[in-house]
Amino acid sequence: MTRRLPEIPWLSGGPPAALFLILVVASVYAMPAAAQVLEPRTYANTAIGVNLIGVAAGFSRGNVLLDPALPIENLDGDVEYGAVQYLRSFGLLDRSAKVNVLVPFTRGDWQGTLEGDPARRTASGFGDARVTLEWNFVGAPAMTAEELGNYQQKTIVGVSLRLIVPTGDYDNTKLINLGSNRWSYRLEIGASHALGPWSIEGIAGVWSFGNNDEFANGDYLQQDELWVVKTHLVYSFRPGFWIGAGLGYGNGGRTTINGVPRDNRQENWRIGAKLAYPIGRQHGVSLTIGSGFNQGAGSDFDTIAVGYRFAWGKI
Repeated sequence: MTRRLPEIPWLSGGPPAALFLILVVASVYAMPAAAQVLEPRTYANTAIGVNLIGVAAGFSRGNVLLDPALPIENLDGDVEYGAVQYLRSFGLLDRSAKVNVLVPFTRGDWQGTLEGDPARRTASGFGDARVTLEWNFVGAPAMTAEELGNYQQKTIVGVSLRLIVPTGDYDNTKLINLGSNRWSYRLEIGASHALGPWSIEGIAGVWSFGNNDEFANGDYLQQDELWVVKTHLVYSFRPGFWIGAGLGYGNGGRTTINGVPRDNRQENWRIGAKLAYPIGRQHGVSLTIGSGFNQGAGSDFDTIAVGYRFAWGKI
């Protein structure tokens, strides 16, 4: 699956908070995929005209898959991952928006069973790229960094569209792959409300998956939609320095192979925490920890990741 590696939280608040654009969840993008990615502060206001380059690295252990449709059972994996990301903030209809592109790299060792037969693979290479557009259409006017210094958040509502592009390494003679060989997208709506140094966020979304007509030696794979809800609680110690905790739940995603439905509907939970810390005007670091568990099919794992970002432009 793709995680998560843990999308990019943005920081805003009193001066000089608008100068700090901290990469807290870039690690999630490169992580193995999960039913939901916990991304605190996705729906926070941001200064327009800022560019960001981020890198992240992490490690996951457990029932970790890069593609949520794989029918592997009793899976155990050790996965190392990294990611490079570019992000640009801008104004859209006088409201804040951002677009980001992320390319993950993964190395892992997996072993499990497929219909009672042992399955194992060790592989390394690039995963599927992700392109995300986020737009806050309520409570987040498009502002420069200087203007954002006087901004006081109340309630923000936004939408996010993420596209998974099948650019990852794929071999249809192998069941476990680093790429999924299909297009997928996630549509999400979220809201954030601030109460002093605290903010609480609620998010709902749906994943839709394309078909894979070269799955496992020529099989035809289809997958139902996966519905997701998430909530985050964030505390800001000072501008640019904050910690967030999240809980997510996903349901659905049953697969069909060659027209035959499988009994693998996912019912997954995610918990996680992220810490963001700024270093000067242009640099920032982050630490992400998380865990996943399931009541149906899906991943069950623990993960830890660190991230670094460099920002430039109108900061």
